[in-house]
Amino acid sequence: MSEMTARQVTGTLGKAADTLLTFGIALEKISLCLLENISGHYRLAAWDILPRAAGIPPSHQCAALCQRLGEQLGRPLWNEVADGPLLTSPDPIAYPPVEQVAIGMSPRQRMRIWWVGLTEGGSVVAARRALASAPLQLVGVTTLTAHLTSTQLAAQWLETHPETLVLVGGYDTPAPAAQQWLLQLGRIVAQTLERIPPGQRPAVFYAGNRWCAAPIEAGLRQINGPLQFTVLDNILPAPGRAQPAALGVALSDYYWRLCQQMPGISQLNQWVTAPGRIVNLEATFAQMVQVWMEYQDLPMLHGLYCTPHWWLHVWAVQAEQGVQLRFVKPGTRPLELAHWPALQVVSGDWPMELWPPPPVCWWDRTGLAPVVTTIGQVAPAAMLQVLKHDLLEPRRRRA
Repeated sequence: MSEMTARQVTGTLGKAADTLLTFGIALEKISLCLLENISGHYRLAAWDILPRAAGIPPSHQCAALCQRLGEQLGRPLWNEVADGPLLTSPDPIAYPPVEQVAIGMSPRQRMRIWWVGLTEGGSVVAARRALASAPLQLVGVTTLTAHLTSTQLAAQWLETHPETLVLVGGYDTPAPAAQQWLLQLGRIVAQTLERIPPGQRPAVFYAGNRWCAAPIEAGLRQINGPLQFTVLDNILPAPGRAQPAALGVALSDYYWRLCQQMPGISQLNQWVTAPGRIVNLEATFAQMVQVWMEYQDLPMLHGLYCTPHWWLHVWAVQAEQGVQLRFVKPGTRPLELAHWPALQVVSGDWPMELWPPPPVCWWDRTGLAPVVTTIGQVAPAAMLQVLKHDLLEPRRRRA
């Protein structure tokens, strides 16, 4: 698919007020999908894609894309006066308004993260598991050694600019002897952050020995200037009891907050029609995998969302709540996925050599399925109909 195209399904665009718009803001592009009720079923009536431009707020490009698609279709989709999608129209028959607007986005690079722990094993190994389930990029690891200094560490952080710092270490043991080395590491971290300008300091997430949390936080609070500090359950409270899920969720939530703080996002919030809200494209893809698994009555389903910057694997199981997520480098098949089931649904370019299609599978060649899934908040039937009829192409291997 070219970068700047519009597509229409065969047939006449419906004149009834059943028009839905979904925007998708990715790191490299902005997509817009127009869904219409055609002969009683929602269809992907048209779409357009615009490459992201550096330095331009996503809201400006979304507005330009909406105007352009309307011009290509010969109907207004944008309200110049309200500076938003055409939600009301003086002549609904001649100029059908948009009933619902949904927005999904993943508009920034993966969050840069730095691990700090007592050793390379134990808690740091457990913390690395959280990396795979969240949109994170590990830029460095520091362990406590006799030669570690705040000067050395500050130079590394000023060079790599981590956005988040995860401090881990120790089991949940109250004995002072079990705390001394983690407290020492906490003091070095505090001294290091003191050397970093306030505007460049990473947010700190603590997931180590719970008995050390209060004194480490007290030391960090003595630093001049603002500092974000979050205490989580110990990622390794006892030998063999790794629990990385809470850390993964907290880091994903923080990444999402950074996304929402980007220029122009507040304006996009005003376009979304109630009761919807702006959602994360990775989360909508995970939702799509679950919905498709249930619709096809499958016991489980393995889906892959391919982008130029990362691949997201999702494993949904009918008998369980929630899904497993794994972010991996594009063009790779990590050994940790060896026990996952066959890949049956892909959004984006199917990696045929790495993941050969099984006898029954579905392929969203356009990569628009996560964008369309955002409308499921307010119009789940429309979402499912478009996925079924327009996006998830069935592929069945010949005997």
